[in-house]
Amino acid sequence: MNEMDNLYNGQNNPSVRLIRDKIRFGHEPDNPLLIPIWLDQEKLFLQELEDIGHRRQYIEQQFRLLLDTIMDELIPSHWRCICLNNIYYPLSSLKKLASDKQSERHIQQLINELSVTSNYVASSLRS
Repeated sequence: MNEMDNLYNGQNNPSVRLIRDKIRFGHEPDNPLLIPIWLDQEKLFLQELEDIGHRRQYIEQQFRLLLDTIMDELIPSHWRCICLNNIYYPLSSLKKLASDKQSERHIQQLINELSVTSNYVASSLRS
């Protein structure tokens, strides 16, 4: 586990950690408002991060949480679809922080990863 993983997982707000777990494991699959609430809470913490690299990594962790949830076929498909519909928020935030060709290429890699993953799990998302 790297420094950023420790920062992301060790964020001192227990309610944010609880919401992350609810999202990741589909504990409230009939509560689509959970994701915007989570992202708003995360935004408060992001404002405290001064280093742009740490902000990018933190937002990428949000993307990864949603992507992992989308891929998890043990979670109800409608919840995975909700996560898929919301995964563009962290991508959009990353695009706003892109300041050079390398960061733009990295965002394109994430978009490509999302595309491949979406195609891979598409049949299990249909219900």
